[in-house]
Amino acid sequence: MKMSANIAYFGYGSLVNLETLQTPYVSAHPARLKGWKRAWKARPKVSGSFAPIEGLAFLSVEPCPQTTIEGMVIVDHRASLPALDKREALYDRATLAHDDVEFVDHNPLSPDQDLFLYVAQPNAADATARILRSYLDVVLRGFHGHFGEQGIERFVNTTANFDWPIHEDRHDPVYPRAISVGENEVSLFDRHIPTR
Repeated sequence: MKMSANIAYFGYGSLVNLETLQTPYVSAHPARLKGWKRAWKARPKVSGSFAPIEGLAFLSVEPCPQTTIEGMVIVDHRASLPALDKREALYDRATLAHDDVEFVDHNPLSPDQDLFLYVAQPNAADATARILRSYLDVVLRGFHGHFGEQGIERFVNTTANFDWPIHEDRHDPVYPRAISVGENEVSLFDRHIPTR
């Protein structure tokens, strides 16, 4: 059978913020994924990556039959896969069943289209780490833009390890795809996830 020219993946963290996408994707669609939950994971230092210093946290997902999480299904060109894999270093692609995803508006997927999400590799550390404020700002803008303030609340409530400390780097960002946040966003984001 001929492969579809396009693939699709479910973004549940920074990929929800379309400003961070680095490939010429086809379309993006708010959606919910059944059977998974988000979790902060400690990430080892990887030069030139998201984690250029030791002791930082990043988002991943774990199977959880009772949980549904919100995110974005990104339809992209199959030719983008090498660039996507490079961006998602220390993650592996996991295949999703189309029935596991519920779209907020319409389903853009053809029956033969590959659908997956990126899951942290098993060698990612499990120790407590610091959550980058600059990374969090990117993620929260994405959820707020697509799901409103209640989307931020649901994001926090469906993500494990949110009691980990925050690394306050907003004014000197460590995250390579950091964004500039205005006063209203700072107030909104910090109300939901205060300094600690």
